[in-house]
Amino acid sequence: MKTLLMVIAATAAMTAQAASPVDTTFTVSGKRIVLTDSAGHTRVSVYSTDSSRLTRTYETSYVDGQEIERVYISSPFIPQTVGRKKRSPKAHYPLFFMGFNTLQRSAFSTGGNPAMHTRDSKSWEWGITCATMACRLTSGLALTSACQMGRVHHHFQGNYVLSTTDGATSMRLVDDGDVRKSYISYGYMRIPLMIEWQSRTGGDDLFVALGPSVEMRWKDHSRYYVGEEKRTETSDTNINPLGLNLELRMGYRYIVVYGRAALTPLLKTASAPKCYQLAFGLGVRI
Repeated sequence: MKTLLMVIAATAAMTAQAASPVDTTFTVSGKRIVLTDSAGHTRVSVYSTDSSRLTRTYETSYVDGQEIERVYISSPFIPQTVGRKKRSPKAHYPLFFMGFNTLQRSAFSTGGNPAMHTRDSKSWEWGITCATMACRLTSGLALTSACQMGRVHHHFQGNYVLSTTDGATSMRLVDDGDVRKSYISYGYMRIPLMIEWQSRTGGDDLFVALGPSVEMRWKDHSRYYVGEEKRTETSDTNINPLGLNLELRMGYRYIVVYGRAALTPLLKTASAPKCYQLAFGLGVRI
């Protein structure tokens, strides 16, 4: 029966190219098949006879080469619709990414953080995407998520280092040598949840995504170099173990450009300076 319906629909679609809308009825094995074609939309409905009453039990439509099947379970007014030949949505996250990760005075601000003597041109992050998922919302929108892991380095200027004394964290000026490099570093796991628009034509992927992400942080250190000597200032920077961000991601095919602004401070403000992350970078998909 299914093969017969496909042959009927295909024949009607070819006939309709040179004819007016088709409305034809067939009777096969006691079932009535009604075929309608109008403006490139071909519909095949199957009716079964229950005593003297006709009940619609099946319907399929063909629009632009895509089949939409409706199976009527208990009522012709409550169909179960299954779309066929639809492309599965993709989660367009980079396998590997790297970019600048700066510290700002407040959320969404720019221009650095003079109170923390940041050296934003040397502050960076890297990461990898371990797993992804995508759920279709509409034909062009998907809900996507991922698990990403990596490491962040924030650098400071001059002889300033981030130090913790008696539980309080602040910037300290080193006076026993010239500091060649000063930074804090930490590992993270980030889980974004984003609404993504994606257009895939001819195998080329174009996508834009926006949404929040939750970030978990660990193994934070404050270190600096005097000459070739590496010193660990503290392993307790009063970092917030959890953070919330707003992310924007866009790209084409294998290239991903991203931006991320922290909605919560990086350090615990009750015992450390207030600072917010602002990141942007480039990633590669496979």
